[in-house]
Amino acid sequence: MKNILALLFILFSLSVHAEEWISPVDNKYSAKNPELFSVLSRARVILDSWRGQQEKLREADTLLKSVLQKDSNFAPAYREYGRLYIMAGYINRDKFKKGSLNPAEESILKSIEIEPNYADSYVLLGHLYTNMDRDIDAKSALVKAEQIGTNIPWLHLNWADLLVKQKQYGEALKRYQHVLETSTTNRKAYSSALSGLTTVYWYMNQYDKVSEAHKKIIAYEPDSAWSWGNYSSFLLFGYNDVDGAITNGQKALSIMDYGMGRFTLACALYTKWALLLQDVKKADKAQQYFDEAWALYPYPERIIEKTIQYKYTKITADKLQKWLTSHSTGTR
Repeated sequence: MKNILALLFILFSLSVHAEEWISPVDNKYSAKNPELFSVLSRARVILDSWRGQQEKLREADTLLKSVLQKDSNFAPAYREYGRLYIMAGYINRDKFKKGSLNPAEESILKSIEIEPNYADSYVLLGHLYTNMDRDIDAKSALVKAEQIGTNIPWLHLNWADLLVKQKQYGEALKRYQHVLETSTTNRKAYSSALSGLTTVYWYMNQYDKVSEAHKKIIAYEPDSAWSWGNYSSFLLFGYNDVDGAITNGQKALSIMDYGMGRFTLACALYTKWALLLQDVKKADKAQQYFDEAWALYPYPERIIEKTIQYKYTKITADKLQKWLTSHSTGTR
């Protein structure tokens, strides 16, 4: 009875993991040890649902450790650890904590050492190398995955991310759209494809399409703080909608209080302050926005570094620099 329940959980969790494709390697390990694979599947579901929550990484880590303690050659567990390490080092977009991706590489390569034909591990390795700026290695890993054979949606998504880096936007767009058009039931893959569209359309200067793609992401994942926060960032730096950036940024933090969300909202609030300062009659209102921004992020130098890069927020950098100068001399 216990084995039957474990097998039922595997089938359920694989459907929740939501990939039409099931790796032959996964099939091998689920048949080899159903109970261990059920634990692995629980960890995988948790990682699929991760949107920046550290407690989910800790929970997945506990499950994966328990798998490897019982079978140190359980290849799928090493692959999932690769994902976990990538998530743990993530800052935003293509930025990761220094040195955080090395453990991910070790773990993924370990899964391939155990299972040389683990195509899905090569797919993940391609993603990792793209983010490590090892584009040649990334391409080799993705080609290897194709040669072995896999229908995992991340193959197209990881190819697309690499193509974006190489400024092959048209080809990248086709890859992202393929995932959307095939109606993958993997929610994270579908959301990532929509996110990819925002990046491609941004580089193609098609800002209305960027906005529409962000709205689709939010409609698809309304409980994701990152979805609202990313839209806030676009509205501020790319669309000149400061009020919209503030509204979406506040929504993001109401779902989850995270560093990049606080920084983006602070940039928007400081920008609103800078704009209101142009009208002396609105000085009191401007100060309210400044105080709110300062409470969120009291590091004006970093705000200046960011806002000076974009034409719509250069005024923010200018006003903050003047504020810093007057503040340092005590003549505010």
